[in-house]
Amino acid sequence: MVRVLGNRFVDGQNRPLRLLGFNHSGGEYSCVEDNGFFDTPDGAPPAEPVIQAMRAWRGVTAVRVPLNEQCWLGLPASPAEYAGAAYRSAVRTFVARLNAAGIAAVLDLHRSAPADALSREQEPMPDRDHSPEFWRSVAAAFAGRPAVVFDLFNEPFPYAETDSARAWSCWRDGGCTLTSVNSGRPYVAAGMNELIAAVRSTGASNVVLAGGIHWAEGMTHWLAYRPVDPLGQLAAAFHAYSFNTYCAGAACYDRDLAPLAQEVPLFVGEIGPTLRLGADGIDDDCPRSAVRDDGFADSTLDWLDAHGASWTAWSWNPWPDCWALVRDYAGDPTSGWGHQIQRRLAAAS
Repeated sequence: MVRVLGNRFVDGQNRPLRLLGFNHSGGEYSCVEDNGFFDTPDGAPPAEPVIQAMRAWRGVTAVRVPLNEQCWLGLPASPAEYAGAAYRSAVRTFVARLNAAGIAAVLDLHRSAPADALSREQEPMPDRDHSPEFWRSVAAAFAGRPAVVFDLFNEPFPYAETDSARAWSCWRDGGCTLTSVNSGRPYVAAGMNELIAAVRSTGASNVVLAGGIHWAEGMTHWLAYRPVDPLGQLAAAFHAYSFNTYCAGAACYDRDLAPLAQEVPLFVGEIGPTLRLGADGIDDDCPRSAVRDDGFADSTLDWLDAHGASWTAWSWNPWPDCWALVRDYAGDPTSGWGHQIQRRLAAAS
């Protein structure tokens, strides 16, 4: 069980609980690329040996699972073979396997798109067309699973502004008109309050996470615009990368995250390695040689550990790039980023 009690996550006996682990990417893009439900060799949910390989990383208590709005809902834009009931079944299977291994699942609305667009890229905000419906459906599916946490929207970036009143208002209340990255057309955004209301309308009491603005690194006025959860099961989500432009170091963490962590649990849904590269082009070319062993990631993890924050690193996928934590599905860590996270998790256990 995962619950919010004051500014901490706790378990069923009200003992302090840190959600620590990693992301397993694939559920957000494989389906729309017509390659399967997940980024696995057969496109299926990670099998039991893979779950046990994850569990073998001592200290793991959570895996964050990015999802796709169109595939979950089975909207016409998504490939029929990997969408709708079949996609939902695949996600439920993965979650059941994680929970059975004693690992909480953090379900993240990662890819979405308004109207009839296909959700290939991240949007600046959830959409009123489908996102509340997505969360009503997800919440209904997992309402009886207290070890499932709902991350309402991956990386909001309304107006691409770091800390403006209109961006925060859009984030909380929705109703703002933005331009879809996927279709290039205007759409009306849904706010965090709408998504929480959608979850709670099903009777689900699961913990919900609300990531800040500017790709979840802008947290300055999170408390001032704090969404309303009638059950008080709300936590704040932040993303930490070495190429963050607004918040990427102890000075910002002390200014923005420390006061936040005194009021609500702080969950860092994505943290990446210290890179020798900037943000430009890293998605196209980020070799493993770009990872440094010290610097940003070490100091950020030090800060999070010192403040009792939760975090899930990006990402437990055997990719041939700088983001990979593992070399294979047996769980062998990559020499840089993988070993660093594996040591951190073991130290926290």
